[in-house]
Amino acid sequence: LHLRDFEVAGGSANRLASNGLLEALVFARRCAEDIGPGPGAAPELTVAFVPGGRRPALASVAALRRLMTDHVAVLRDGAGLARALAGIAALERAETAPAFHAMTATATLIAAAALIRRESRGGHCRTDHPEPDPAQARRSRLTLTDALKIRARCAATETA
Repeated sequence: LHLRDFEVAGGSANRLASNGLLEALVFARRCAEDIGPGPGAAPELTVAFVPGGRRPALASVAALRRLMTDHVAVLRDGAGLARALAGIAALERAETAPAFHAMTATATLIAAAALIRRESRGGHCRTDHPEPDPAQARRSRLTLTDALKIRARCAATETA
């Protein structure tokens, strides 16, 4: 698998909501066109679902959305991000649906990344750090393992 002339672009922190989704669709199509049909027909895929898997409770999804809206939106601060991470951990413990755990993993990565970036950049504003920090004007990486450690620290602090 190779991608010719692939480019990473798009405005980083300014890429809010639908702009990022539209950009992803455009580049996905370009990638698919570049890859072409490949050496032969692809085998038929079988999608396996977790036995006994179920949809998450609507109340759990609504509570996660509320946490993200209240504390991880465009205007955010460290205390709210920590509360969100603690809340995400509590919601995850209470809801066993695998699909919900995928949602909480994504929410955890977003909130943890926002918490460790102590500056405002693009369209996102840390009200407790309202200015951009030139030292943080670089790409950063965060694994789910690291984000879960940050979340565990926040959960321990919030319940203490």
